[in-house]
Amino acid sequence: MTKKASKTVKKKSTVKKAVPKKVAESKKKQLTIMVSSTVYGAESDLDQIAAILRQQYGYKVIMSKEGSVYVAAKHISNTKAACLKAVYDCDLFFGIIFPRYGSGITHDEFLEAKRLDKPRWFIAHEKIEFLRKLLQPKMYTKAGKRKKFEIPKTSVLDSVKVVDMYNDVKQNWVQSFSNMDEVRLFVETQFGDMQKRIEELEELKKGKI
Repeated sequence: MTKKASKTVKKKSTVKKAVPKKVAESKKKQLTIMVSSTVYGAESDLDQIAAILRQQYGYKVIMSKEGSVYVAAKHISNTKAACLKAVYDCDLFFGIIFPRYGSGITHDEFLEAKRLDKPRWFIAHEKIEFLRKLLQPKMYTKAGKRKKFEIPKTSVLDSVKVVDMYNDVKQNWVQSFSNMDEVRLFVETQFGDMQKRIEELEELKKGKI
């Protein structure tokens, strides 16, 4: 083989195959997931969830506990409006029902995700399902109308409205959990493959699924 031919072969061998633009853009895309929950008493759990979603799976995470909810200048004095705008901005919505109701903004976020028909997933502490079965007759009529029933705020439960939160999203799959191992398994199963979720969202936009 001549030197000229040798150089030609070498040159050809270093040529990289062109990657289709659509595939390249798809691989670079990063989904934004909003983790919506009350914070008090669940700080370390939320830190773990955010770290898994961000560091292991590559999501951009929106979570009020971290201060990663963008607050527009016009919403500086309106926390609820900023949180609802975050629901609008996210690609995926992950709601967690802990045994604490808090200010009610989390409930508002749940309802907004439902109204916007965001791709959404919910998990609820097993205590919520127990409370729901226990208090359902006192909270709702047989026709399903909400009664004016409440209980005094305690260190264990600040409001029975956590049951209302559950009922408002129960048409979705609400996974029960009792510990962080179960939460981690759910997060891995549902969000571990971001590329798959990207493809599903693209199919949804096309109306194919």
